[in-house]
Amino acid sequence: MSLREFLTAIPKVELNLQLTGALQTENLLMIAKQNGIPAQREDFEQWLALLKQPDYARLEAIAREAGSWAQYPEDIALLVYDIGVALSKQNVVYAEIAVTPPDFIGSARMNMNTFIDALNDGRDRALRGWKVDMAWILCIPRDNPRSGDEVARWASSSAARLSNVVAMGLTGAPEPQPIGQFRRAFATARKKNVTTVVSAGGGMEADEMQAILDELNPHRLTDIGALANDENLLSQLAGESKPLVISLSRERCLAPDLVPETYPLKQMIDSQVELALSSGRPALYKSTLVDEYILAHEKCGLALEELIGLARRSIELAFLDSERKDALLRRFDFDVTAARARWLPGS
Repeated sequence: MSLREFLTAIPKVELNLQLTGALQTENLLMIAKQNGIPAQREDFEQWLALLKQPDYARLEAIAREAGSWAQYPEDIALLVYDIGVALSKQNVVYAEIAVTPPDFIGSARMNMNTFIDALNDGRDRALRGWKVDMAWILCIPRDNPRSGDEVARWASSSAARLSNVVAMGLTGAPEPQPIGQFRRAFATARKKNVTTVVSAGGGMEADEMQAILDELNPHRLTDIGALANDENLLSQLAGESKPLVISLSRERCLAPDLVPETYPLKQMIDSQVELALSSGRPALYKSTLVDEYILAHEKCGLALEELIGLARRSIELAFLDSERKDALLRRFDFDVTAARARWLPGS
């Protein structure tokens, strides 16, 4: 059994999968044709080319454009189901998926309720057919702060809890506007005991990150870019037990000066930062969650036991209730033991 086979064999969780970055190009093209997008958009072929070979300086625009081709609830349900199928091939049994409702609702075809119902339609089909569970992190896009209050109200509603919504997030490339414009939305979420996530997005200075920690105080951070080398930040995250979810493939694509070979993953682990690996936008980064673990081994020098520890810790950091989390941890330990017997006979 190869290392890739071992990593595929053990159950895993995804904690920062982003809907518009996980959509398969073939499926998007089919939906776009059904919805008449090529005829409506003179630049359709250019966008299609960017999906196949992304210009990472335009990543947010590419992801948003791709999402806009899904215009009906049945489109969303199909795309979510297809994500579940792709996850099943890696033995990812649970995924927390970041979605930005303002990118999809507001048209006559979908409102918040029909959009969430469509997400869960696809989720339910993937769960029945492939035993892959998915939950939703409803995100405020940084370039649309006025949507913050609406997203926060929905994420903190009783309907959201019944609709597999596990958190509220902030996503998108850093904007020049002050982070304080999202303070009220995050305060609403915390008041209603809703967990929160902030995607730092990379490219920000230490003082901007500190503003996020001070003013929004999220339960989890993702993608801190070059600040992974900031010892003061790492010490603060470790001291506050604030988890950090990273994608090595993201850094390879978006931060050429911070390639996986130089990413301080081992130092972060040694600093007691609570870490999880994620593929983030696998369709755009041309990666998978298994690939992230392979990169951590081949480029960052993590040993097998450290990879197993990261995979197990990811389950512990999931926004799952204790009963489901304990069951998944028991399954993980059992499957790791079984995989070891094939990977390391006599161990």
